[in-house]
Amino acid sequence: MSGHASSEHASGGARWPSSLSVLLLIAALVRIVGLFGPGHLGDLHAFQDWALGVAKFGLSGYYANAGDSNYPPMLYLLWPLGRALSGGDLVLAIRALSIPFDLALAALLFFVVRDLAGGGSIIRERAGLLAAGLYVLNPAVVLTGPYWGQVDGMGALPMVGAFVAVARGRLVLAGVLAALAGLLKPQFGVAAFVLVALALFWLRSPEGWRRAAVLGLAALITFIAILVPLGLGPTSYLDLMRQTFARYPFHSGFAFNPWGMVFGFNHDDGPWFTVGTALELAAIGGSLWLLRWRRDLIALLAVGSLIVLTLYFVPTRAHERYLYGAIALLAPIAALEPRLRWPFVGLSAMFFVTLAYVLANSPYRILPGPKIDNFPDWAISLLCLIMTATGAWVVWRLVELMRRPAPEDAPDLGKLAAVPA
Repeated sequence: MSGHASSEHASGGARWPSSLSVLLLIAALVRIVGLFGPGHLGDLHAFQDWALGVAKFGLSGYYANAGDSNYPPMLYLLWPLGRALSGGDLVLAIRALSIPFDLALAALLFFVVRDLAGGGSIIRERAGLLAAGLYVLNPAVVLTGPYWGQVDGMGALPMVGAFVAVARGRLVLAGVLAALAGLLKPQFGVAAFVLVALALFWLRSPEGWRRAAVLGLAALITFIAILVPLGLGPTSYLDLMRQTFARYPFHSGFAFNPWGMVFGFNHDDGPWFTVGTALELAAIGGSLWLLRWRRDLIALLAVGSLIVLTLYFVPTRAHERYLYGAIALLAPIAALEPRLRWPFVGLSAMFFVTLAYVLANSPYRILPGPKIDNFPDWAISLLCLIMTATGAWVVWRLVELMRRPAPEDAPDLGKLAAVPA
């Protein structure tokens, strides 16, 4: 990179572009409109109960009094809301919780991709806007926010942030964010899987042992700092997760994957659970093994995306929103890699269609119009087939990407090359 380009790159990173402000304003307005709809009554009722429960018993007494929130860090936000608000005001505040996290993640994606993209400042800014837009204006992401009432952006932000932090050599921050993401929702714990695998490559050198120890210690302290004030220890937390997982002993909770194609939705998974779990462990291991080819930031995001995709398509007990993390991780890659854009668009479109099906036909349906009581089995199987084929298309492109060498100026984290702060 020439001295002029380096100077331009640095000066471009020092300002907040008006184009990003406009994008975030549009995204915020779209989400505010969603607040006027009914939302997913089942999820909102659960969040309201959590808020009122932690407000009544306090952080330390919530789980001791039969609290069942399986998003422990979220209680720190619900606690003041539950104390200050009630009824419709509380529900409205809960539904709005995802908005700042979505906007923050869009801004993060903008600056990360702008720094990674080549070319002049205008080209780099457009690449950053594309990455941010592919996430924050993604129809599936918009639908799962205030329209639905879920808070997936709350877990996606630290998940993506953990990858960015480790790529910039900020190991303590990476460990903190990876632990926080996994505690918010287990499906966002893919950052921890990837960072553990990365640390194993580091162990080839004495300096690598130190880096791995710093990363692991930061994650452990975060785990303790979040759970201890809630009265949870490792055993009680794992028991809470076990109880959560045991609530859904079914083939595909509206995840349009191969299990849904063969068995349909919400049927007892019986002996197939063990098969699906074994296949998932193998899929995670295979995804992590790809890090032997390259370990720059794009590679970390790609491997994380692959693991999220396996969590949706491979195990029996997958649910309709498990693809959310893949959208967040794939958006910056799609902005930088044209060959991934159409697969990304296809996956996003199918994700939106399947979420709309759930919201139109679940017991807590929120979309207008008559419920499709007799939606034909062949149509569900066809949607499952198309979704699975689209996911396979994305996997193919990601594996192709991993087999290509990283750019010469990309830091190889496995070899402990210098990483700019």
